[in-house]
Amino acid sequence: MNNLFIISGPSGVGKSTLIDYILNTIPQSRLSISCTTRSPRYYEHDGKEYYFIMENKFREMIQNEELLEYVYCFGNYYGTPKSEVDNILKNNGICILDVEFAGAMSILKYYKNNAEVKCTSILVMPPSIIELRKRLLERGSENEEAISRRLSGFNSEELAYYEPFYDYIITNNNLKTTKEVVLDIFKKSIGDK
Repeated sequence: MNNLFIISGPSGVGKSTLIDYILNTIPQSRLSISCTTRSPRYYEHDGKEYYFIMENKFREMIQNEELLEYVYCFGNYYGTPKSEVDNILKNNGICILDVEFAGAMSILKYYKNNAEVKCTSILVMPPSIIELRKRLLERGSENEEAISRRLSGFNSEELAYYEPFYDYIITNNNLKTTKEVVLDIFKKSIGDK
């Protein structure tokens, strides 16, 4: 049985930190790298955080059904190449996906009837919108306007719709505790792998 983990939550909630922790703790775990049409942030590198591609290439991938999911968000496309996930699973890896809510639903639907892939979905939430704003400001990668746009996209009605589809919902009050909870979920899901 191959294991695929979907981790979702708003920007600034700590998903990347949690994923890095799992990648450094569970040797077989691999992050599926998404592609995007946005420009890299100063600390990002092509092929590490994302594959940074031109919009025409992204549209070609949509046309050729090469993506498990994709979204147009804040003026850019983001998507998960099927080939990335397939390569990780084929090599007996534990695949981790960092995707938005709608993308998570597409991936869960895609693998729903696949007896060879066990999907586990985790929604990571901030303790409050105020704390989320603080974390985004501390990250320093976006200006106030971009942060306000991200926070306005944090829609409680949309969230209420998606919450029931997740196996686990975790509030990241304390990063150390949240890391332990997420690691426990991974260990329980993968068993003796």
